[in-house]
Order: sequence, then structure tokens, then C-alpha cells
Amino acid sequence: MKGKWTLRGLSVLLAAALAAGGYVAGQRSGENRGAVSGYESGYTEGSAAGYASGQKEGYAQGHDAGYSEGHDAGARESGAAYDAGYSAGYADGEASGRDKGYSDGEASGHEKGYQEGKADGAASGYADGEAAGYRQGYQAGYEEGGGIGYDNGYKAGQAAATLSRSAPTSGNAASSAPTSSSSAPTSGNAASSAPTSGAAANSDGGAKSASATAPNGRTVYVTKTGKRYHYDNHCNGGTYYESTLAEAQALGLTPCQKCVG
Repeated sequence: MKGKWTLRGLSVLLAAALAAGGYVAGQRSGENRGAVSGYESGYTEGSAAGYASGQKEGYAQGHDAGYSEGHDAGARESGAAYDAGYSAGYADGEASGRDKGYSDGEASGHEKGYQEGKADGAASGYADGEAAGYRQGYQAGYEEGGGIGYDNGYKAGQAAATLSRSAPTSGNAASSAPTSSSSAPTSGNAASSAPTSGAAANSDGGAKSASATAPNGRTVYVTKTGKRYHYDNHCNGGTYYESTLAEAQALGLTPCQKCVG
């Protein structure tokens, strides 16, 4: 019995020893496996955390660096774009401003020039018109007045001649003027009456024209507004008035090429 218990005890001890050794071995194995697993887990988590932290920090630094670089590049490009835009805008603005300025300036200049030209033209035209009108009016008035004056003078001359012929001489009644240039003298003396036919007695008994004896006193015919004097009072079918050659020449009239030559 004692032997059985001894063997059994040894078995128990051996089993216990084995169990203890197995525990220790298992513990170590589990520890090793746990360490490996924990390492791997910790490595993974640490790596992920580090990656995330590094990524965040790297993103911030990269963002700042990229922003700065991009800003500088954008500023450079902005300056070039500004210069290009300024040049293009200046050219367009200059063209537009020149067109508008020309249009406004032309309108203002036209209006001002028109007013000044109108005023100067009116003054000059008035002066020239006044001078031309004066000359024309003077000439017309001169000719009209000459015709009227001639008529009045002619009538006055006729009246004076009538009075002269009817006035008594040396206490005797004056004889009336002869109506014919052929009246013969009654006492051997030449008749004192002027002939009405325009002929005067020559010393040799022949007829002598008034133009031969007194060229400037020759009877000519004029109109109120004409520029010529005529020998024929039916030359151009006008209304003629008797005058003398001297008076016609004094009025500036020139001979008619048709009837005077």
C-alpha cells in the first residue's frame, strides 16, 4: 500500500512538476506571443498615429509653402496681366475718348464758327449790300431826277422863251416868233427871230445846222434810265425827252451806236 502511495505521489509530483513546467513554458510562450501581438498592434497603432500626425503637420507645412509659392507666382502673373490689361484698356479708352472728343469738339467748333461766320458775313454782306444799293439807288435816282429835272427845266425854258418873245422892245410890241425859217427881211436886215426848224441863215444865204454852229447845244434825245443819248427819238421805241448834247454828256451818257455812231 505504501508503495502504491509512493508511486502515486511521485506521479502526482511529476504531474505537478510537469504542470508547473508546462505553465511556465505556456506562460513564456503566451508572453512571447502576446509581446509579438502587442508589438504588432502597438506598432500598427503607433505607425497610424504617427502617420496621421506627420501627415497633418506635413500638410500644414506643405500648404504654407505651396501658398507662399503660389502667391508669389500669382503676383508675378498678376503684374504682367495688369500691364497687359492696362495697355489694352488705355488703347481702347484713347480711341473711344478721341472719337467722342472729336465729335464734341466738332459740334462745338461748328456752332461757334457758324455764329462767328454768320455775324461776320452779315456785317460784311450788309456793308457790301449797302454800298452796292447806294450806287444803284444813286444812279437810278440821278437818272430819274435828271429826267424830271429836264422836264421841269424844259417846260420852264419854254415858258421863258414864250415870255421873251411876247415882251415889248424899244416901246414897240414884239412880233411873234416866225414859224418858218424862210421869212424874208423887210428892210434889208436879217430877221432877228430864231428859226424853229433848227436851221440858221449863213452869211452866204445858205442853211447851216445848229450842230454846226453850236455842237454842244445840239438837240439829242434821252430816256429817264438809259445810258445813251440819241439823235433819233424813235431809235429803240422808248419814251424820249429832248436835251442838249452838253447836258447829256454832263450826265455821263454815251452816244448810241445805232443812231449816233
